[in-house]
Amino acid sequence: MQPATHHLPPPASPRVRRSPAAIRLPAAMLTVWLLVAAPVVAAEAAETAQAPGAPTTAIEVDLDAIAAHAQEAVAVAMAEHEVPGGVFMLVADGEIAIAEGFGTTSIGGGTRVDPARTRFDVGSVAKLVTATAVLQQVERGRLDLDEDVNTYLTDLEIADTYPEPVTTADLLTHTAGFAEHLLVGMWAEGPGQAEPLAETLARHTPARIRAPGVVHQYSNFGMALAGHLVEIAADQPFEDYVHEQILDPLGMTRTTYGRPPAADAVDAVPHSAMAGPTTAVDPAYINWLPAGGLWTTGEDMAAFMLAHLQGGERDDTRILEAATVDAMHRTRFSPHPRVAGLGYGFFGDRHGAVQHGGGWVGTGAHLYLRPDLGVGMFTAFNHDDGPLLAARLHADLADRFLPPGSAPAPGVALDTPATDRTVAAGAFEGEYRWNRHDHSSFASLLSTLMISRLQVTEHPDGTLSTSMSPEPFIADTRWRPTGPGVFVEEDGTNVLAFDLDDEGTAVGLHVMGAQLFSMDRLAWYSSSGTTLSLLLATSLVLLIAAAGWPVGALVRRLRRTGTGVPSELRGVRRLSGVTAAVGVTFVLGLVAHLATDMAGLLQVSTTLRGLLWLPLLATGLTAGLAVLVARMWRRRLGRLSARLYHSVVLAALFGFLPLLASLRLLGFHL
Repeated sequence: MQPATHHLPPPASPRVRRSPAAIRLPAAMLTVWLLVAAPVVAAEAAETAQAPGAPTTAIEVDLDAIAAHAQEAVAVAMAEHEVPGGVFMLVADGEIAIAEGFGTTSIGGGTRVDPARTRFDVGSVAKLVTATAVLQQVERGRLDLDEDVNTYLTDLEIADTYPEPVTTADLLTHTAGFAEHLLVGMWAEGPGQAEPLAETLARHTPARIRAPGVVHQYSNFGMALAGHLVEIAADQPFEDYVHEQILDPLGMTRTTYGRPPAADAVDAVPHSAMAGPTTAVDPAYINWLPAGGLWTTGEDMAAFMLAHLQGGERDDTRILEAATVDAMHRTRFSPHPRVAGLGYGFFGDRHGAVQHGGGWVGTGAHLYLRPDLGVGMFTAFNHDDGPLLAARLHADLADRFLPPGSAPAPGVALDTPATDRTVAAGAFEGEYRWNRHDHSSFASLLSTLMISRLQVTEHPDGTLSTSMSPEPFIADTRWRPTGPGVFVEEDGTNVLAFDLDDEGTAVGLHVMGAQLFSMDRLAWYSSSGTTLSLLLATSLVLLIAAAGWPVGALVRRLRRTGTGVPSELRGVRRLSGVTAAVGVTFVLGLVAHLATDMAGLLQVSTTLRGLLWLPLLATGLTAGLAVLVARMWRRRLGRLSARLYHSVVLAALFGFLPLLASLRLLGFHL
């Protein structure tokens, strides 16, 4: 089979001429050229050049206006969300144009945020560094983007579930088809205590649930595995390689993995509002460093942005060839013809931007590049809401001050007239869930409650409205149709595109905004609301039964009405109360563990392993209770009210235990 070819324009190298209130960026009209398979991108770089005499157009980007608006917007957002500190960087014309620190490193104190010296945990923005490292190894001929990853792996193996193998390109575009394990296996004990990648990845290798290259599903495991390929190819630990080949050459001297201290730098303390008012929380330490774990400053990230905007070069230091950088930024996979897709590591948007966000408990960041303009933005906050606030800031600034790209990512023009609907009313309405949902591990409950969901409502005029929770990365929005199953944001540019089955009914959707969300449509019985309602209802019945057992015994003792009761009836009471107590203890213990030690939960702690025995114990007790309750009815033991009471408890258990099984909490699904 011949390698796939892609028609891509050559990388642009715009220069910026400053005027008192604005900068002017010439945007060359780019010639189309053919980029063959990735292993030869470096060789073709010398053969690609901008057509001589190509016409240019002058585009004004008002730096003063951007700086003023950013300062105002950040101040408002930080006050509204109780964010202690943040940093905003804008690069243009090959240098830092705006560097602003906001607030302090800790609530009620700390030091003032300094773009040069204050370090933030940038979460998944670190994946862009990983993708850059992978492409370096591709240039050097040690990795092939289209090769089966098992060709390189020596200490773990990806199962051959499908005829098509998982390739390096699949890892970089989040299309490998791995099941989601949420954050299970990612957490490390502390700074500098990350487990070797080979060991932790082998222990937590997820199942393959989709053929590769078919569906976009964001995967921390996939990007961590890509980083492991780098250390295999380079024959050195991943973080050592990145420091030697990317961070040090770019002068990113205050950037480290896993938060070891950096000279002359101060770390921004993470802050969370998940459990109430904003408070300081412990930093998150992870094992899968290629997927996150990068602590860096605004100025260091500016150097990384400038390298990507200048064809892989920064201050006469080259980390990638220009053609390779261009290949990274170009769309390699799109989940829908009307949705901007993914490059190697980067997410696209409809204006030709490439971007990536990231965040953990207590921190968040977003990086946004316009390669066609030579402009980049980076924002980070030390707060839970950081990813949302940073992404919204960049989208707002881009909409207000940056012109639409001349070569947007794949998609039909936004002004395409609406066509006749080919789907029936009600085809779209319902709840959709981000397809990162964990179907396979004990973290399924967390995933059910925490993974982003979108509620879609249809209106008689053919428009839709949506609301996202728990984090509104897409604000409440009205959408107008532009084609069968395709909608565009009213007074905006975001796209909502549905996957339709043969009957024209939506089975999934893709939201293209500051973040690409690919979502599955949920049946009513599997929605988060239904799941939570059933869990609360059954737990409440069990709580009443667990408390009612000793209380009832005490009342009977005081009234002296317990004498003469058949031993079989006393056995039903006892078993009913004990079984209910075991179930309630599990729920309350899990909630308490989650509230007090989230890292311990996702680390498969000893406490969690102990808790997971309780549903198994409850299952055995429920089987015994079912026998006794059936015998009560057959022999008419006790009063009718007693038989009904124990039947209700049994029915609650019959609902409770299958629900735990569906959430992968019945057994040891680690």
